[in-house]
Amino acid sequence: MDGILLQTVEGLGDAPLVRTGCEIWEWLQGEKEEVAHELLSDGPLCQTAVSGVQEAEAPEENSREIEWRHRGHLEARLREINDAQDRLMDGAYGRCTDCGAEIDSLRLAADPAASLCIACRRSIEAEAVFCTL
Repeated sequence: MDGILLQTVEGLGDAPLVRTGCEIWEWLQGEKEEVAHELLSDGPLCQTAVSGVQEAEAPEENSREIEWRHRGHLEARLREINDAQDRLMDGAYGRCTDCGAEIDSLRLAADPAASLCIACRRSIEAEAVFCTL
């Protein structure tokens, strides 16, 4: 397995911030365990339909909404980490999943689970902003 992991990061260059395949795997695995632990420590959340919410219950509703959003972010991060580990195993790690360009080593050092190059990320964010207008 080490051979596959090491081969996947060969094309990332000799930048001092680039980690070996094993180091990337371990970093991703550590973050995955932290996110999973946080998800499990929150316990099961049950989304209930509330009809006729009174004003006294409004702060509790806001709190539940925040919990659901936080949980959604944690679940999305867990998927990003799993996808990055899959790319590492498949030899596609370090390449943009949208355009196929090499992802900058500084970006990967900041977030080893990054799946998009800066140009594609900005493009997607610009589209999201445009759609909300």
